[in-house]
Amino acid sequence: MKKTTSLHWSDLKSETMNSKEYLENSKPIALQNYEDYVPKIEVIDEIRKFIDDKEEVIKTLVIGADWCPDCNVNTPKMIQVRDKLNKEKIELKILYGVKVKAIRKKGERYWHKTKSPPEAVDPKFDLNKIPTIYFFNKEGNYLGRIVENPRVNSTIEEDMLEILKKEL
Repeated sequence: MKKTTSLHWSDLKSETMNSKEYLENSKPIALQNYEDYVPKIEVIDEIRKFIDDKEEVIKTLVIGADWCPDCNVNTPKMIQVRDKLNKEKIELKILYGVKVKAIRKKGERYWHKTKSPPEAVDPKFDLNKIPTIYFFNKEGNYLGRIVENPRVNSTIEEDMLEILKKEL
């Protein structure tokens, strides 16, 4: 949940998918993960109340790729979390197509510079693992992120709530 203060929602330039487009075009395992995931309702209720009390809209960006096993698990879970919340209060965009560089020198970025979306190699996004789920407030200011997986013994919705409570 590293703080990247120079990152803003407006830094997203690539074409994205919404959750419906993602689910229509995802691998069967991702669709199954979406159908199987049941977010913790008490946490969902707490996020909903928190957002309403703050009169906030949360903008969420997931960056990943369909070849990535963790993306096929956690992107559908994030969609399920969003579906359980007030959809007018949670904007979700999905940016897929990140490609790994086959050969790289030590210290070099993993992502293929010309085959991946530009956000994958933009230092502002500081993308090191996928999926990375970024959270922004209604003004488009960066709040925090979940990198690859929720913390140990946590869920996406619990980590999301922690970010919101800490940053809003």
